[in-house]
Amino acid sequence: DLEKDLGVILFERGPRKITLTKEGLLFKRRAEEILSLINKTEKEIMQDSEELEGTISLGGGELRSVDFLATKMAEFQKLHPKVAFDFQTTTSDIIKDQMDKGLMDIGLLLEPIEIDRYNYFRLSVKENWCAMIPAESKLAKKKTISPSDLRNEKFILPRRCIVKNELSSWLGTDTTKLDIVASHNLNSNSAVMVSKGIGISLSIKTDMIKAFPGIKVIPLKPKLTARTVVAWKKNIPMNAATAKFIEFMREKD
Repeated sequence: DLEKDLGVILFERGPRKITLTKEGLLFKRRAEEILSLINKTEKEIMQDSEELEGTISLGGGELRSVDFLATKMAEFQKLHPKVAFDFQTTTSDIIKDQMDKGLMDIGLLLEPIEIDRYNYFRLSVKENWCAMIPAESKLAKKKTISPSDLRNEKFILPRRCIVKNELSSWLGTDTTKLDIVASHNLNSNSAVMVSKGIGISLSIKTDMIKAFPGIKVIPLKPKLTARTVVAWKKNIPMNAATAKFIEFMREKD
């Protein structure tokens, strides 16, 4: 019936099993998003108006500024114990997509980022970029890493194009001229690849990556820093818990 209504084939029918076509996979993904949004909306509408409660969904990368967010979550939960948090670790692009679809309330986004469609406030915490070097590399003995040190090296860089452009600007060359052998969306995955000798990663410095064996984390010279913003979608209604939490964070920042 669905195939007839939509005018497309959703299933590949084999002799022993049925699999989804490309159109079927898209339909399944959209249906899951719709069901998730319905469930989220029902919970928001049904929440007790006398006492603040509900679930606030957030997203952020592996960043130092997550410490700020977690601190505010803990403080807010003491005031409103019936409020829960659902945190997803992922990239800024995915967070923005989830906020656009109404599936995520608040995003912690690493600059540079296109933010015209969102309300936001910028955090005072600075994120420092660093080089993750394989421990056996001759560069691992250096105290700082400069662009000249990285000539002719293989790179593992973040997936976001706008961030790649920022890093290539620091390196003093065009992105197309870099030998990028791998991309990543999480620093921890990048650290694993570096430990295997795949290449050198330019990443945001966090305590987490220092714990990985087989790599050396070295500051950049000249220093390269970034800021983060707490953002939420403009001109959309939000549940009382989310609105109060945003207000709470802005007052306490």
